[in-house]
Amino acid sequence: MAWLWLAVAVLFEVAGTISMKMSEGLSKPGLAVLMGIFYLISFGVMSLALKEIPVSIAYAIWSGAGVTILAVVGLFAFQEPMTWLKAGSLLLIILGVAGLRMGSPEAKAPSKASFQLAAEYSPSALAQDGFLHHGAELQPGKEE
Repeated sequence: MAWLWLAVAVLFEVAGTISMKMSEGLSKPGLAVLMGIFYLISFGVMSLALKEIPVSIAYAIWSGAGVTILAVVGLFAFQEPMTWLKAGSLLLIILGVAGLRMGSPEAKAPSKASFQLAAEYSPSALAQDGFLHHGAELQPGKEE
């Protein structure tokens, strides 16, 4: 769930920055208020993601994804130029975020035990054990 919270935080941060751009220096009060609301939601949801994701990883993804999405939005919505240097720099941001994620202790390769656990709970194994029946509904407190 933490990763979903992080994705939502990125989207609200992007919405806040787009609102800031469209407010023309905060001269449009409605968009300025919207910007503040979007940023507050983004920070609030980000705090939920930080319960499970290390801050170095979450912030790198939050800021890197935001920069990348906004570069694309700027290109298409605001006709900002895309140069080879800008595209290469965005690629470096993406590679840097991926490197931080892969280099974190939490990014261990799956263990043999996790593959065994996944095999134990695969749909075919559950069907063999009688847990899945075509058209059957699972109801709390009822066992078949």
